[in-house]
Amino acid sequence: MSAAQPVILAQKSARFRFVPPIVVVLALGVLLFQPGLRSPLMLDDYIQAAMVDGTYGPPRGPFDLYDFVGQGEAPRLVERGFLPWWSHPALKIRFFRPLASVLRWTDQRVLGRSPLPLHVHSLAWWVVAVIAARALFKRFLAPRPLLLATAIFALAPCHVLPLAWIANREVLLSLSFGTFGLAAYARWREERRTKDGALAFVLFALAVLCGEYGLGFGGYVLAMELVRRREALARRALGMAPFAVPVAVYLAVRARLDYGTRGSGFYADPLAEPLEYARVAPWRALVLQAQAWLSYSADPAAGTTESILVTVLVLTGLALVFVVWRRVRSELDAPAREASSWLLLGSVFALAPVLAVLPSPRVLAVSMLGVAVISALVIDRAWWPRTAEPRRGMAELVGLVGTALAFAQLVHGPGTSYLLARRHHTEALAFKRQTTELAARLGEVPGTDVVVVRGVARMFFAPFALTPHGEGPKRWRILSQTGHVLLLRQGPRAFDVVVKTDSSVFPIGDGNLFRSKSLLVRAGDVFRMPGATASVLDVGPAGPRRVRFDFDDDLGPWINEKSDAFAEAELPLIGFGAPFDP
Repeated sequence: MSAAQPVILAQKSARFRFVPPIVVVLALGVLLFQPGLRSPLMLDDYIQAAMVDGTYGPPRGPFDLYDFVGQGEAPRLVERGFLPWWSHPALKIRFFRPLASVLRWTDQRVLGRSPLPLHVHSLAWWVVAVIAARALFKRFLAPRPLLLATAIFALAPCHVLPLAWIANREVLLSLSFGTFGLAAYARWREERRTKDGALAFVLFALAVLCGEYGLGFGGYVLAMELVRRREALARRALGMAPFAVPVAVYLAVRARLDYGTRGSGFYADPLAEPLEYARVAPWRALVLQAQAWLSYSADPAAGTTESILVTVLVLTGLALVFVVWRRVRSELDAPAREASSWLLLGSVFALAPVLAVLPSPRVLAVSMLGVAVISALVIDRAWWPRTAEPRRGMAELVGLVGTALAFAQLVHGPGTSYLLARRHHTEALAFKRQTTELAARLGEVPGTDVVVVRGVARMFFAPFALTPHGEGPKRWRILSQTGHVLLLRQGPRAFDVVVKTDSSVFPIGDGNLFRSKSLLVRAGDVFRMPGATASVLDVGPAGPRRVRFDFDDDLGPWINEKSDAFAEAELPLIGFGAPFDP
């Protein structure tokens, strides 16, 4: 080795050593999330693209891309295929997300339908959100726990779907504005500078204008004021004005314009359906806590053996984390002690708005701010204690809980992020391939009248994916959303769809997007859809198990959604039946 080589190696090492840790975290995030960033359009992306192109059905403008089902629109949307015949008669799915909608509209007008530029736009907002989180954490964390908290937050599974699913970008928008707003709010409450209060006001307003995820920051604002006991209660209540005022205006406008949800099992709007929200909130909160602290991505049905095990595991784990956090908190300086208190409490309060929707890691982004900080503090204390202690008693518990959190948040969490991103990529590619093949078989798609014997949830988005601009078939009628069905032909245009006794023609319960559990379907109920009538003949313990369909006109192409294709459905002769499976 020459004399110059050690110098060159030292220079390279020095350059590498001074790469900012945030750059490393962001690069690792891009690596983990890249399968999702390469995904084609998926689910609501096709519907929003059709809205921009003017082919959705009901007209939509730049502010209306999250206005999926409004008053009186059901018949047209049933014909288009987005709504099934069993939809709740009062179904409403309208989200007040004007800023997110305008950005999505502008995306397509400027960049076209190509998904890659749209994903890059979403990625830019993820970068902003991570930088905002780091700026918030930096106020009270030392460098090592700051790096840990930033990495935990940045690589969490909650970011996967908002990056892979363009229509879900509003999470990243609300998160970016709201996190910077929370940092400004913390400065204002500590330093009493008017400009910080005004900045918090503007940023919180932008956060809620991007979507209801911004309401979650109210959990941290409330928690901060509850922890600040050195001030009078009235003064603390007044201190919430930078958040409370824009949110009050947002909610008033939302109510005045009739936004929100009703009649859906998937959603439970706390303002429109408070009793339904109260019924589903406890279990949803428990599942979300498991997803946040353990990076647990499943959602077992309430009342099952798996759900009981999850309940015991989550409650035990949370109790251990709380005990250990109390020990770690006692060793922090005053600002960090106070911040860790309101961040932990706020992470729980922040769940309140998202309990309105079926549990999923995608709704956890705001809550993960507090989870990331508490996890980082416990991991830092467990692995790098200030003084050596015998590994027994509380010291042993801190070590065990810290190691468990390190595995959950720094190993399992990022690993789950990559696997989820890859799964979304694979499913979106398969859907695109299958709809392309179906469009080729149908020929002139806009003039066809398609009947779907059975399918799953993605079948409702398929008609908008068959043509470049989402025109879709003339009619797209879905008979059932289930697994195995038997199709009995009773006449030239009369068919019975039958499922086994413990099944239902369509799902009943919290997972049903189109009909809430509160409105039961009974034998003898008749539903009218364009060109056909559905009559419920028999109802079992799981829901309707036999439904007759009488069609008014000639039958068009019939298809069955298989696991790997949209296959042609060969109809039985009159008086005979045919089975159809996934």
